[in-house]
Amino acid sequence: MNIFYNSAKAFLPRIDAIYLQTRALALTTLVGWLVLGFVPPEKRALSEMILAAFVLHFIALLALARRKKGHTNKLYLAAVILDSVAIFVWIGFDSGLDSPFYVGLYLIVSFASYLLTRRAAIVTTSLISVAYIAILWPELRTLHDWLSLSLRLSPCWVFLAVISHVAEHLHRSEGRMLNLFDTLNRRTSELEKIQAQLESIYDNSRILAGILDVNEVIKAVMQIVNSVLKYPAAALLMRQGEAGFLYRGRVVEGEINLLLKSAPEDSVGLLHGVSKLGSPVSIPNVLNRDDYTALRPDTRSVMMAPMTVRRKTLGILVAESTVVGAFSERDEKMFWVVARSAAMAIDNSLVHQEMEELTITDDLTGAFNYRYFTDKLEEEQRRASRYNQPLSLIMLDIDHFKKFNDTYGHESGNLILRELSRVAYGCVRDTDIFARYGGEEFAIILPQTSLSEAKQIASRIRESIEKTRFLVGEGLPRQTVTVSVGLTSFPENGKSHEDLIQLADQALYRAKGSGRNVVQVI
Repeated sequence: MNIFYNSAKAFLPRIDAIYLQTRALALTTLVGWLVLGFVPPEKRALSEMILAAFVLHFIALLALARRKKGHTNKLYLAAVILDSVAIFVWIGFDSGLDSPFYVGLYLIVSFASYLLTRRAAIVTTSLISVAYIAILWPELRTLHDWLSLSLRLSPCWVFLAVISHVAEHLHRSEGRMLNLFDTLNRRTSELEKIQAQLESIYDNSRILAGILDVNEVIKAVMQIVNSVLKYPAAALLMRQGEAGFLYRGRVVEGEINLLLKSAPEDSVGLLHGVSKLGSPVSIPNVLNRDDYTALRPDTRSVMMAPMTVRRKTLGILVAESTVVGAFSERDEKMFWVVARSAAMAIDNSLVHQEMEELTITDDLTGAFNYRYFTDKLEEEQRRASRYNQPLSLIMLDIDHFKKFNDTYGHESGNLILRELSRVAYGCVRDTDIFARYGGEEFAIILPQTSLSEAKQIASRIRESIEKTRFLVGEGLPRQTVTVSVGLTSFPENGKSHEDLIQLADQALYRAKGSGRNVVQVI
């Protein structure tokens, strides 16, 4: 049974200090009585023993108070017992029923009523009353004696009733206040954590806005989710056409994975639903669901936020937790902030990528433009020279192209240029650079390609174009087109990219001079 109120802290402001001061005053009084001879010789030994107990008790209280340690309730209870023993001893050695020391019982009962629970205080007051009666029992002969005893004990019970009621109310109020303070501290701590997260997200969002490569944006978003929000698992999925989603980034237990991976088919329906909803969604428990495949086997709750910008959903940001119902409304709002920042950064990088592609590609054919071609040729020539690798250059020109323009019009010429680019591009490798050199001329850079290999590619291009029937206009019969091809290679010919262009152009001129629709090599 708990006999103390749940308060190892001060009952009232500075209660420990006040109690120590009263104990010090009581000790001073006892010492004064002994020194001044107020204590009879026959009682002196017992009084000195009581005084020694008081001193030891006071030293223990003082040591705990200075070290700011709790657990003083037991010493307070010891003080009640020690004071009661002292009072009863003095009453027994004094004038008994007429002894004025009984007043000390009121102080003891009052303190016990405040220190102990109501039940413990009643037991303590009962024991004090019984002990007081037992000490005075030989003197209780008349009704007057019993009335006098009753009048002396009744204030003890009055003090018990009043003070225990007040103490109980104060302790309940104190408990509520302490709980309120604890709640406020928790809320303050949570708000500080949220503020720190928001500041970190804001700073990282500003960094995201300055990243122009979509892969770097995705990597930065996964780092934010991992280091700031600290979810056990998270993922960023981008739309893949109209039907599917593609994992572009994943983080599980702090490890970021940027390898591409298609989202499982059973999860696509849920992802499409979140995408259409346009707002964050949290699922308290996905354990028994068949429309989502988690990143971790122990995942229980999932939160999803669409990455929406300009009323278009680019993808879905996903967070997982191993705790059922882990995500609150506040988590959803903060996650959505990250998702929208990611959407704007990704959209910005995609727009930049499109603009960059437009600046290096030809609008009509989709091939690289002349500026990009010259820059890449110079770069590849330096690399070939540094690492002693071969480099070949093909230049091709449409035969009699002016005749097509004069006969069918420039729109037909544009159709031929566009279709011819498609055919030629299908004959080259991913590592080759296909560019429109100007007008009806095209150039192809072939890195790490010898002259013999380049000649095979050039012949394949010429033959593919010759076999193709080109559309020249609505209702008009398709036409055949041929090209003349010039080819040169490094290190056999030329020491610079300008030399390669000049030699390839000379080879092209020879091809035209030798009857067209042929490949000439220099």
